[in-house]
Amino acid sequence: MIIAFKVSVNGVLLACAKLKEEPEAELMFANNKHEIKQKLEFSNIEDEVIYLGFDRQSATSGSITEILGKRSARMSRTDPAPIKYIDLILRNRDANPAELVRLLISCCGKMEMLYSKKTQLARRYYRYMRDVSASWQRLCMLARPCFINGILTVRIDQRHDVGDIFCRWLAKKNPDVPVAVIHGKYAWVGNGKLVGLGGFIKTTAKFVENLKGPEQDIGIETDVEVEELWDIFYDSQMIETRRNRTLAKKMQPKGVSDLYGMTKKDRYKVEHGIANCTLDRFIQEQNPR
Repeated sequence: MIIAFKVSVNGVLLACAKLKEEPEAELMFANNKHEIKQKLEFSNIEDEVIYLGFDRQSATSGSITEILGKRSARMSRTDPAPIKYIDLILRNRDANPAELVRLLISCCGKMEMLYSKKTQLARRYYRYMRDVSASWQRLCMLARPCFINGILTVRIDQRHDVGDIFCRWLAKKNPDVPVAVIHGKYAWVGNGKLVGLGGFIKTTAKFVENLKGPEQDIGIETDVEVEELWDIFYDSQMIETRRNRTLAKKMQPKGVSDLYGMTKKDRYKVEHGIANCTLDRFIQEQNPR
């Protein structure tokens, strides 16, 4: 028997429940039904196949309790609840959903085993969860969105699937404007009702680039001018003798400097300092003759 499940929290829970009934079954996963059928055709499997999570079937509350336990399993205040834990792991590029299913079953309803890191597998998946959490939290701290066609837009370059989490956070922080997070070919739009879309949608990057927000007079040229003006002011106020390079490198790690263009510029200043600049130049930029 083959248990084919969708890579989602619901799909993982359904696969856990089915694997407990059929412990000898093989696991196979995919993001959609078309992908799983392609995998089956390529593998030339003739066994019985059970599809889980691809339709509207949902895990029951009883099966969820049986798999995850009845009480909270968090070991510290910073640890997410089990459902969120699974969601974060599935966003990690290195995670294997089938391996995660077997890890959950091995806990026998005692989810504290996931957080206690007593086994090598549990330690690895706990690290996966932490990597994803740190990934979108760094975006919240370091990303600098700007207005493009009236939409607060930011491009990100992340190895983990955290674009939608960051977009929801950005939309919550800016409820009065539409926001967009672009990651490769795809994009997420928050506060979409302000531009005639749903509240939160996933679409293509090309669609977002052609989307017009309610404030048509705010363009990318204005943002470039503001960014340049801020750089001049920042440089003019910088006192080299008071510069703490060790602390600056700690607050702006080299590993996150490739998130987007502005962080690369910030990291360059951390490593090489700033150009000679005076407050007179900033005043001249504000009041050109």
